[in-house]
Amino acid sequence: MRPARKLLPLLPALGIVALSAGTALASSGGGGISDHQMWDFIYRIMNFVVLVAVLVVVLRKPLKSGLSSRVDQIKSELEELEAKREQARRDYALMEQRLADAAGEHDKILAEFRVMGEKEKAAIIAGAESTAQRIKEQASFTIEQETAQAKAELRRDVAEMSAALAEDLLKEKINSEDQTRLVDEYLAKVSQEVQ
Repeated sequence: MRPARKLLPLLPALGIVALSAGTALASSGGGGISDHQMWDFIYRIMNFVVLVAVLVVVLRKPLKSGLSSRVDQIKSELEELEAKREQARRDYALMEQRLADAAGEHDKILAEFRVMGEKEKAAIIAGAESTAQRIKEQASFTIEQETAQAKAELRRDVAEMSAALAEDLLKEKINSEDQTRLVDEYLAKVSQEVQ
């Protein structure tokens, strides 16, 4: 009974096929259709209907199982694709997060390098200032030493020149009597101090 219900929607289609075939036979020359041709045509339609009914009954279970297995396969493929799509969305979101983190990390590294650069700059400046101060102190010490040495040399030169000038003056002004008298006076002073 169930197969017959399924064949009910096919009946209008079969009727349209029969009418169109009948119309085609009627228009095919000669005048009219004989009873024999009409019964032949009806048998053919009945054979076709029986064939379709047999095919539906026989192939119903394999087609149904084949179609249901194909439907199940398509459903599982759809579910798998949906799972892959969700995984791809998660991966994409993760990559987006990593990119955002990388951008933040990039900014953080740049900030750290700037701080390190500023510290290094301050250390270099402090080292340069310290070196400059040391050079100034050494230069001042060297200048003082050179000045003291120049003063000492100047004093020595002045003393030598004064002694030479005094000697020249004494040679001109002192005679032998004055020399004897000066030597005697000097010896007297030395003998007094020794006693």
